[in-house]
Amino acid sequence: MAVRVGVIGLGFMGRTHLEIHLNNPRAEVTAYCDYDPNRTKGDMSTGGGNVGEAKKLNIDPTKVKAYFEPDELINDPNVDAVDICLPTYLHAEIAIKALKAGKYVLCEKPLTVSLKEADQIVEASKKSKAFIMPAHCMRFWPEWDWLKKAVDSKEFGKVHSATFKRFAAAPGWSAKNWILNPKLSGAALFDLHIHDTDFVRFVFGNPKAVFSVGNGGKSTRDGIDHVVTSYLYKNPKLVVVAEGGWNADTSYPFTMRYTVVFDKATVDFDASREGKVLMLHRAAEKVGEVVKVATQNGWQLEIDYFLECIEKKTKPTIITVKEARESIALVHAEEKSIRERKIVKIR
Repeated sequence: MAVRVGVIGLGFMGRTHLEIHLNNPRAEVTAYCDYDPNRTKGDMSTGGGNVGEAKKLNIDPTKVKAYFEPDELINDPNVDAVDICLPTYLHAEIAIKALKAGKYVLCEKPLTVSLKEADQIVEASKKSKAFIMPAHCMRFWPEWDWLKKAVDSKEFGKVHSATFKRFAAAPGWSAKNWILNPKLSGAALFDLHIHDTDFVRFVFGNPKAVFSVGNGGKSTRDGIDHVVTSYLYKNPKLVVVAEGGWNADTSYPFTMRYTVVFDKATVDFDASREGKVLMLHRAAEKVGEVVKVATQNGWQLEIDYFLECIEKKTKPTIITVKEARESIALVHAEEKSIRERKIVKIR
């Protein structure tokens, strides 16, 4: 029996999730929720994003229940799982309500900006008969999953350095520009850069300390919109750096890259390099080779994993609510390092 899914929030990411659920045999979309009356009538044609575009979906509201209020969807007995794609500042309240109602929850990243709220979500998940899975999609993105496995297997020897970059123009498509309010979104530091912070933790574990520099730049002023972080590990020769921000001008394309130097190879990923997104350069070869991976994207793979966990009645292990909480804590340490201009130790 398919998992009955309700999606809350139909902006770019919500429509992306909705489309994936509609095309996944593990899921049956039984409800969706949004404040926009056109979307609740089935017209999903508006909104933008920074990685491609969600398709213009048109859904028959006579076949899928449409709600204006999240509480109504959460209390719908025909919904087993709630997929939360709301603005960040609304995540905690809705996630906790859904967990208390016994619903399985998929919640977009960042789980929240507040560590206090993150702890509240962790506690709610402990008491719920269901579970919550934070949607940290980079843990599932094929080229990034490949890197995780390459590091773990030591196929190319030990890692000497790993650098990550995620850069874009400031997002201008959020409702009432909530995303540009650092009190609501955490600015680029939490909304964008946390992708790489979480992945660094996933691959290399928690660092001993961080040293970050950054600024508010053009978009949110009081928030951190450009950050460069060095993650300091026990091994002083290991270099792990991540840069992220959305201070670029509007004509600048979204950039997502990593370069990792192993003993026996160098791996380079560039999302904009069509046909050669992931390249492997071996020490003994003069020409790099294209690495072939799964054709599905990280959103598709994370949602399928979420649904599979529900089917099997097992809690997610690739990403857990505690892991998401620790990534939020690490970003807070980065912010402290920026504002106090010092190395910050990680507890």
